[in-house]
Amino acid sequence: MIQSNLKILFSEIIKGYSKKNIDGFGNLFFKHINNQDSADIDIYNEQFFQKAKQMGLPTEQDQEEYLIKEELWEKSKDKRIKELENFITTLKSTKSKLFLKAQIDQVSGEIEKNELELKTLKFEKKDLIGFTAEDYTSKKINEYYMYVSLFKDEFCKERFFKEADYEDLDNKQIMVLIHNYNEVNNKFNANNLKKISLAGYFSNIFYLCQDDPYIFYGKPLVELSFYQIELFSYGRYFKGIFTNSKTRPPEYIMTDPEKLIEWYEGSKNVEEVMNRNSKVAQKDNVATSVVGATSEDMKRLGLKKDNETAEIDLNKEAAKKGGKLDMQDLIKLHGL
Repeated sequence: MIQSNLKILFSEIIKGYSKKNIDGFGNLFFKHINNQDSADIDIYNEQFFQKAKQMGLPTEQDQEEYLIKEELWEKSKDKRIKELENFITTLKSTKSKLFLKAQIDQVSGEIEKNELELKTLKFEKKDLIGFTAEDYTSKKINEYYMYVSLFKDEFCKERFFKEADYEDLDNKQIMVLIHNYNEVNNKFNANNLKKISLAGYFSNIFYLCQDDPYIFYGKPLVELSFYQIELFSYGRYFKGIFTNSKTRPPEYIMTDPEKLIEWYEGSKNVEEVMNRNSKVAQKDNVATSVVGATSEDMKRLGLKKDNETAEIDLNKEAAKKGGKLDMQDLIKLHGL
């Protein structure tokens, strides 16, 4: 999203609602859900689940057992799903320990490839499992979330529908509301919230609130919406990055959350390597550095390139393996 639209999202987060005009309904105010709303809705979860089973819908466990019994799904695929989940977790941990861009890009590509395989397997399994009691429960809970979110006024005091009127809506009307409800809420994804937390219109006032959400929002923490809490958390996180960093991030990543996080983690990692190397270098009376770092890496990490040696010489390690390191080699080299 462009910054002007993100600024509008920030305004909606502050107000605690989003306004939208929907054909056939007029102006609706979508209240942003808070912890109390969520707790009230969770009461209905078990009721919907029991109703689903009374309707004859199978549970996910029932369906999994049936698929294996009828040889429509193999246990080896479940094992592969678990392997992929564990491997992706390891790769992400490995990535957080890297600092050279080439290595980071290599691991990022490996993560993307494995996530695609994992997603494909899970989709295949879900397609075979079909509609379950859990799916029905989730659908009804989401519809109820929408019901408690819709209001006639900006103060979110008068519900747009009485409960009986809402239950009388036909499927077409429900689908129109669900589409617009999802459209509103999808804008408040983690990536957009991170970008807002890095924008000047947010940080200029956030830095004055002394990390106190009450000063920032003017109300107790328990009354804050999930979006307000999440945005405040990102604000504190990125403030911590700028406060604790010994060098200034490159200008071109200042508004890119993921690249900024990569830069910060890489800076910390290279600092640890340099510190350890420095102790060895002082003992052996030699210089220290990071072998394999390009000029771009050195600039990005705020380092000066000179004639030094690294704690882990990737070129030498690659030579031992015939000239190339695979993903498992990288993981082992970084102690995972």
